[in-house]
This record gives sequence, C-alpha cells and structure tokens, in this order.
Amino acid sequence: MKPLRVSVFAASVVVGGFADVATANTVVGRLDLPPAPERPPVATKGFLDRVDNPLAPVKGVNVAANMIVVLESAEGKVETPAQVNWDLAGESFSRPVVGAAVGAEVVIKNTSKTARNLVAAEDPKLIPAGPINPTGPKSFRPTEPKIYNIGDKDAPHLKGVLVVVGTKHIATVDGAGRFDFGDVPEGSYKLRVFYKSGWIDKPDETVHVGAKGKTEVSVKVPAGYPLKK
Repeated sequence: MKPLRVSVFAASVVVGGFADVATANTVVGRLDLPPAPERPPVATKGFLDRVDNPLAPVKGVNVAANMIVVLESAEGKVETPAQVNWDLAGESFSRPVVGAAVGAEVVIKNTSKTARNLVAAEDPKLIPAGPINPTGPKSFRPTEPKIYNIGDKDAPHLKGVLVVVGTKHIATVDGAGRFDFGDVPEGSYKLRVFYKSGWIDKPDETVHVGAKGKTEVSVKVPAGYPLKK
C-alpha cells in the first residue's frame, strides 16, 4: 500500500482590498480505487433467468455511491452534529449508504408516490413507527456509533445503510474517487473508508490538519475492497 501523502497549502481571501489568511480549514482528497467488483448473484430469481443486454452493456457496481469517508478526531473532540437529509426516491434511496454523527437529526423524505414502513434491522425502535407517506418526512436521532440496515419488509429490494459515527466530518465520494471536508479544526484525525456494508480493511491513515490552509490526502484502496471482520 502506498504511504499517505499529505500536503498543506496556504489559502487566502481578499477582504476590503487586503489579503488575509483564511481561517476555515479544508481537507480534500482522492481514493485510488481498484476495479469495481463483480455483480453479486441474483438474490431472488424471477420467472426468467437474467441474461446480458444485447444492445448495451449492463452497468457495473457503482462503488462510489456505496462509499463514505470520515475523519475522526484523535484528540476525542466533540462537535455539534449537522442534520442529515436522506431521500427515499421511488424503489430505492437516493444514496444506498449515508453517514451521520451520533446525535444528528436524520431526516428521511419520501419523494416517491408510495408510502413505506421503514425499520432498522438492528433496532426496530430507531425509526418512529408508522408509514412515511409520499412527500412526507420522518426524523430520528441515533445515539450510538453503529451500522444500521434500513428497509421495508414489504419491499425486499428497498435497502439502505446508515453509518453512525462519532464525528460530524463525513464526506461522500464521486465517480473519480474525490471527496472533501469543509471547516475542519486544527488537529490530528484518523481517516476511515466505509464501503457498502463495512469499513475497508487497511492501515488507519492519520491526517494532520494545520491551523490554516488546505490539506490534500491520497489514499489507496486495496484490490477487492476487503472489509474488516
């Protein structure tokens, strides 16, 4: 595995004609991703066997949509968590994996035309009972770091993963593996990568954020996307 590469740049803004050093720290980075894994076998067989599309190739696994990156303070700093919005769109969630800090308000908004009864398999009481009607939101606050698998028993295909962590510094990943964090206080942090159902099994990366400027991070994800056991 390649060593973590961190470089810090001085960032400045111009206010009233004078340049002043920016006080908001940002951490930007890129995951060096291996090829996407093969699609898993069919979980529920229909009336016909699945065949390749003769007109267009079947899309591969969307790795980035199933990933989040988090920065956890090595000093154990506690910060006010931000609200997390998660849309339920049609027969799936807008993102299959989302992250939230302990104590953050998670708001699920049903943008589809079908009412759903969502339940977390690990804690049936996490989400308030009752359906989420079309256009209607439902909110709750997780109280401990944990991975929750959320779904509707009447729609086995509808599944989402909520990753609750002890930090508000949570970032999504784009198709090129890029991610960024804004307003990160000075200090040392542990960078972790979550994929699909667990944390990527790799040495923990330490990121040192200075008092001012921008920190750039490059992380290599192991081939096969192995998860910690």
